[in-house]
Amino acid sequence: MKLISLSALLFVIVLGALFIYVAEDIPDFGDSNSAPNRYVKLFNIEADGLMDDLNQGVIPQSLADKIEERGLPLPTRVESIEEGEWDFFLVPEERQQAFYPKEQKYYFIKKAGDELEVFRYSLIIRWIEEGEEETEVINMVTYGLADYRGYDTLGETSVIFTAGVSVLLLLRRRGKRPEAR
Repeated sequence: MKLISLSALLFVIVLGALFIYVAEDIPDFGDSNSAPNRYVKLFNIEADGLMDDLNQGVIPQSLADKIEERGLPLPTRVESIEEGEWDFFLVPEERQQAFYPKEQKYYFIKKAGDELEVFRYSLIIRWIEEGEEETEVINMVTYGLADYRGYDTLGETSVIFTAGVSVLLLLRRRGKRPEAR
């Protein structure tokens, strides 16, 4: 076997193994609690003394410092969901504008052993919980494309239209067909 064939075979085997490794981590289709659909883990912090503050609706200073250290927006209030789980809310900077009229759920905190795990909610959570009320459209895909991403969709449609017109202009025939000889 030639060296190039052997190296190509080895490359294909490594890529196949990598694909299998990555595919094992892909969440099940429709899993509402998977990381891309629910929340993304940011960091862990020791739970010592923080849970009492969180249960009283107070944001502990050490947690606020850790959030600020990461360059993330600071929450304005905390709400207990159930034992060992909290939602953090913040008022968006865009509150003065009409499209963000109220505070938003931003962080989710869960107790895991002796630590608190801090997550950031995914955008899809906001779409599910707020979309129908904000847009008054029942279908999530419709309000996603037509309302939240309206200008983006208009741009994509313009590109496709321009490509279609270009193909028609390139393929049209000019002049008369040559006479048969």
